[in-house]
Amino acid sequence: MNTRVLRIELRRSIAPWATLAILVVAFGFLASFSGPWTRAPLAWDEQWTHTAEWTRFLLVFLWPIAIGAGAIQGMRDSRSGMIELLATMPRPGWHRAAKLAAALGGLLALGYLFVFAVGAVQVPFKGGFFTFGWLSIVLVGVLAILAGAWIGLGIGRLLPHPLTAPAVAIAAFVTVILFQIAGSEGSVLVGAVPSRVSLLSPAMDVINDPFSTTSGRMDLGQAVWFAGLAVTGFLLLAARTKRMKGLAIAPALVAAAIAVPVLPATMAEAKVVDPRATAMVCDGPVCVPRMLEADLPGIAGPGKEALRLLGTLPDAPVKVTALDRRVDFDEVPPRAADTVYVDLLDWSVRSLMKSGDLTRVLVAGAGTPTCYTLHGGDRSFLDELTARSITSSWFLGEWKMLEGSWLSEDKKNEILRDRDTFQALPPDVRRTRIIAQRQAGLTCQGNQLDILVGRGTR
Repeated sequence: MNTRVLRIELRRSIAPWATLAILVVAFGFLASFSGPWTRAPLAWDEQWTHTAEWTRFLLVFLWPIAIGAGAIQGMRDSRSGMIELLATMPRPGWHRAAKLAAALGGLLALGYLFVFAVGAVQVPFKGGFFTFGWLSIVLVGVLAILAGAWIGLGIGRLLPHPLTAPAVAIAAFVTVILFQIAGSEGSVLVGAVPSRVSLLSPAMDVINDPFSTTSGRMDLGQAVWFAGLAVTGFLLLAARTKRMKGLAIAPALVAAAIAVPVLPATMAEAKVVDPRATAMVCDGPVCVPRMLEADLPGIAGPGKEALRLLGTLPDAPVKVTALDRRVDFDEVPPRAADTVYVDLLDWSVRSLMKSGDLTRVLVAGAGTPTCYTLHGGDRSFLDELTARSITSSWFLGEWKMLEGSWLSEDKKNEILRDRDTFQALPPDVRRTRIIAQRQAGLTCQGNQLDILVGRGTR
């Protein structure tokens, strides 16, 4: 292709402005809104895989821009009244279409890659480890941007109407949002759209698991789909006859027929665990997954101190381990007698790493995690929270309520009465009940507060 002609197309087309719009929307969203993309360990500039995934998430907003820009550009010949004149030219229609498609699609793809690059260059400075898991995610994203731009060009050429561009942009945005919500865990629309159809969306859902990456089937199926969609868009742009325009839809249909069976049957199968991310890195008895290696200095000291304090109990734990997977909202955290597990994906735990109060969390429950899921919130959950606060205060010699700022004054006074009841017991009795509470925490059997203060189960 003549580079001079390509440069002319870049100057006279909407490509530079569309690319600028992509950059403004992408960086404006990342800088203006707070969410998991701004907080470790899921921040968009923490790991290459996270950068690739969050850039794909941004396609919720960027893909409609690409399609809308393509539709505007695809109407150029119709607006200028040159369709009949160009149809008389002996040069094949795809020659001219190729230059326009390369200019718009290429520049939008470069803009998308630039968004990824800005996050990727920051990863080494934040302790991220190198992996090739991001490569397929980025390549599929580039294909999606190209497909969006080219299908927009084809639709604009096919339907040269002033409302075409806003209509297809809005339709693309609504469709992507619908597919994303339908595939989100816990969404009211789960099942409304088949999982395989939802995975045809270019945008990824909000990232909540730093240890997983996209499965090979998901990458392959999406790559086939977007490649077919891009070919259809290009053929619609280049076609000069009604017959060719009708046949142009065939690549997208064939791609969908191939991609849908290849894509995972469920959203859970669309992600796989990255073994490099979950490999353990240790500082003595304190270990974290490699994905969270930057957190090891912050947890090593409190972890060793917690083991020292817990070592006064019989059959005490001998190691502290950060979980190497995300705990589901309806799942009780795992537990083991020889290990103190800590969930570093829990924002409340991460905040304590900065305040130096992490040891209190590690010794709460005598080294056992909560027996409730993230949905827990009834009276028995409050009893356990009180018991865990009493236990941690017993080990550290200083009273402090865990996560108690949301409680009413009446509840706080009731908790203080339970604390005073426990503190009034003889030292040997308190120790015995702490040991009994630990066993209850390991088995999730019995009310831990009733064990500590010595009253019957309510």
